[in-house]
Amino acid sequence: MKKALITGIAGFAGSHLAEFLLTKKIKVFGFYHPEHPTENIDHIRDKLELVACDMLDEKKVNAALGTINPDYLFHLAAFSSPAQSFAIPRETLENNIVGELTLLEALVQNKSRARILVIGSADEYGKISEKNLPADETTPLAPLSPYAVSKVAQDFLGLQFFLHHKLHVVRVRPFNHIGPRQGASFVVSAFAGRIVRLEKEGGGTIVVGNLESWRDFTDVRDMVQAYLLALEIGKPGEVYNLGSGRAVKIEEVLKMMLTLAKVKIEVREDKKLFHPQDVKIIYCDFAKFKRETGWHPKIPMKTTLFDTIEYEREKSRWHKKEH
Repeated sequence: MKKALITGIAGFAGSHLAEFLLTKKIKVFGFYHPEHPTENIDHIRDKLELVACDMLDEKKVNAALGTINPDYLFHLAAFSSPAQSFAIPRETLENNIVGELTLLEALVQNKSRARILVIGSADEYGKISEKNLPADETTPLAPLSPYAVSKVAQDFLGLQFFLHHKLHVVRVRPFNHIGPRQGASFVVSAFAGRIVRLEKEGGGTIVVGNLESWRDFTDVRDMVQAYLLALEIGKPGEVYNLGSGRAVKIEEVLKMMLTLAKVKIEVREDKKLFHPQDVKIIYCDFAKFKRETGWHPKIPMKTTLFDTIEYEREKSRWHKKEH
């Protein structure tokens, strides 16, 4: 039986990846930060082998890797919010870059033969000019936030360890992925949370920032399937864009979500919520990955949005029971 280790297993994508790998009869190990909540994986906890591990703890990372000796390693542990990274730039860079360096050095020390997935981000492309759209893997990188800089560094650290240490590293740059369990600092889950609150109040107004941006959205459950394919079929040393290949306006996403609400909700724009560093439009060319693996997203956006709102409804019911 193949063994997979997911760092950041209790996060949004990590929990969905764990669920998916279990359906593939892969034994799943996971690192989770001892101070972070684990509610995303509570429902499958008895099927997982979990290790409380801070990625900056060299001894712990080294020992755990030696014990587990995984066939697949998915490196998802990272501070993931571009907006929050402006408030905590040093912590973001240290956590994301040094955390990955600790992991890669431990893999070298353990003479690991694992297939390793280093997960970058569409944010690496940052301030993209429209003539470069859709962004392919050769599009110039222009990171706009400390988070995006950390992702560029993670991406190239992965490449460096492939070139110098011959680790089997595949790199991916996923575009926006959305779905149940995503944190409230991301646009779709933030909308979903507010819709559910207004449903309880019998309706009202949702206050929003800039709805004029366009983004490339993929369901997280499609995305994690791409992660496994990247390790099974992707070429070591290569980098792949992952996304839907089309841009959707945030305004359209909100309109779709409001049709799923159980009450009437008005929308009011607040200029104070605009981010000056907002990228107007970004979407990807994922032809390289599709050509090599046959992958493309399958879950319709309406399904993703419905499931995200349903998850928030369910969460508010739990909280009600707890109080």
